[in-house]
Amino acid sequence: MLPVTDLIEVALGRSAVGDLSARAPRRFEAVTRDTPVVIWNVCMHCNMHCPHCYAAAVAEPSPTDLSHEEGIDLLDQLADAGVRVVIFSGGEPLLRADVFELIAHAKRRGISPQLSTNGVLIDEDVAKRLADAGIAYVGVSIDGIESFNDAYRGLNGGFDAALRGLDNAKAAGMNTGLRMTLSKRNFDQLEAMIDVARNARVNRFYVSHLVYSGRGYQVAHEDLNREQQRAALDWLFEKAEALLDPDSDFKIVTGSNDSDGVYLLHWIRARHGEAAGARVRELLRKRGGNSAGERILNIDSRGRVHPDQFWRAAVLGDIREQSFASILSHPLRDQLRRRLEYLTGRCGSCSERELCRGSHRERALALHRDPWASDPACVMEDGEIGIARSTGLEVAL
Repeated sequence: MLPVTDLIEVALGRSAVGDLSARAPRRFEAVTRDTPVVIWNVCMHCNMHCPHCYAAAVAEPSPTDLSHEEGIDLLDQLADAGVRVVIFSGGEPLLRADVFELIAHAKRRGISPQLSTNGVLIDEDVAKRLADAGIAYVGVSIDGIESFNDAYRGLNGGFDAALRGLDNAKAAGMNTGLRMTLSKRNFDQLEAMIDVARNARVNRFYVSHLVYSGRGYQVAHEDLNREQQRAALDWLFEKAEALLDPDSDFKIVTGSNDSDGVYLLHWIRARHGEAAGARVRELLRKRGGNSAGERILNIDSRGRVHPDQFWRAAVLGDIREQSFASILSHPLRDQLRRRLEYLTGRCGSCSERELCRGSHRERALALHRDPWASDPACVMEDGEIGIARSTGLEVAL
């Protein structure tokens, strides 16, 4: 979803951010354009071994990764198709020897390149090379305080190295973000991690829900229950409101669960009234909920195209066999555009489904073996979204 801090500012009607005719629509224009943001896993190997890794990254390079020539051709195809943002990810993308050349080529073709990394390889030289190649934003994953993070992610010294990487990226002029994936194992470290993010002077603190993909499927039982999810969101919303500062660019963002936006709407209405809630509802409506397969696409290291980086079971095409332009016409993309017609269970009956659009289909597929079933990680209670339970069945009120 969009930054929680921005949505709260809109609710409060503060400055230009709260003016629906001013700065906010330009942000929505960026996320609602027809051409998708592409997340490209440029390699499958990594120097960490995180239990929740959606890509199930391995330790050694794979011979099936796209070659340099194939990567250049892919970027040309993306540019020709109108793609304007490519997020270079992995594995660990900085382990790919030609990543700087690929980033620079993307920039030359009019694509805004961004980087998703564990950050430990970003020394001063790497930071300068990234900035020179055209990277404007670096997102670094850290999943808890030092003692937890290093053991959890499988690299001694990883916490300190990641923070140094963030410092180096900022010193080179890039915007930065710190990403944390919540689970039962690090739920109690959320407060400490926002302090880590603020002390690191990042632009964005991104709190992601767990998605049951790759190795994440094996730790699905570690996902927060609804009570824990709501407690985490309540704390984040209150923290975001307390930190509102027109002179600060620090943003708190939640991701990988679009029901967060619906929960924020209810939180705003209870705290600030119907008028504030109406402003937030309008922005959530414009954002349009989950956009996998529509405004987001993923290309894995072998060139297979997926609706997003988590939904590896759905393959829209293979750029080694088809053009990217032809893959864009895959029928699943049309179904995802019309997903409200296909959703079943709680998601199909939800009164707020236009705002969330069923959230993550990957979790529905993992639990129910049905991509149109309910997202099991929805944070809303039945009564809040117009659903009643009767004799074990879900029915719309």
